[in-house]
Amino acid sequence: MSSGALTQRAIGSLLILPVAAVALFPPAGTLAVTVLLIALAAREAARILTKVIGGASALWITVILVSPLFAAASPALGAVLTITALLIFVGTVVRRAIRTTAKGLEPELRLLLGTLAAVIWLSPLTLLPLLASLDPLDRGAPARWIIWLLAIVWTADSAAYLVGRTIGRRKLAPVLSPRKSLEGFVGGILVAGLVGALIAGPLFTLGTPEEVRPLWGLVWGLIIATAAEAGDLLESLFKRVAGAESASNLIPGHGGVLDRIDSLLLAAPVTLIAALILRG
Repeated sequence: MSSGALTQRAIGSLLILPVAAVALFPPAGTLAVTVLLIALAAREAARILTKVIGGASALWITVILVSPLFAAASPALGAVLTITALLIFVGTVVRRAIRTTAKGLEPELRLLLGTLAAVIWLSPLTLLPLLASLDPLDRGAPARWIIWLLAIVWTADSAAYLVGRTIGRRKLAPVLSPRKSLEGFVGGILVAGLVGALIAGPLFTLGTPEEVRPLWGLVWGLIIATAAEAGDLLESLFKRVAGAESASNLIPGHGGVLDRIDSLLLAAPVTLIAALILRG
């Protein structure tokens, strides 16, 4: 990587870290960052899925995914708003389809399918406020499960890159992600699992005896890291079919928001499952 690229990546990291720090403080910080991520990722996902499927609405993706966040105020309100948003979107597409010509039917269907596909793809973002609300360390303290999630995901990503650059020889997915090596993939997961074990003791005080916390941290760290790597590969699948190198150029040296949160999209649900089990 050239010095110019490293500089760009460092600048991008300076933009990412404050946002991640705000996300650690529920409820307001986590909710604000979640809404921001949804809005920015929706634009990039809509652009990618328009190339893949032929249509997607960034506005409707955002509206549908932001709606369940109102469950923080009232679970019933979140459910009602989410269902209402889905029904209005589908109804809007059907209404236009009724009035269009035969040639206009396919674009409407593609818009419907692309938007719903993006909603499914990005929907794990809506779990972040719930994850952050579980077992707060103290009032006003950072969210322990978000700390654990980010530590594992970022370690897996960084270790996979470093191991791959150092000893990577065999391609993991030559067509899907040519730059990834099998050695980097395995190394990233193993190092992230160890990090999960090391920080499990100080973070976890509920549901599990102290002597087994590192073991559970290792097991779930490996599982979460594997999910994170799978999330990265899933985004690569969308980008390759769309013919895109990155989701956008919003973050210097890093690409788009989706390029930074792709791992979270599968790792967050797995972390929530781990949290619910480990809490007992």
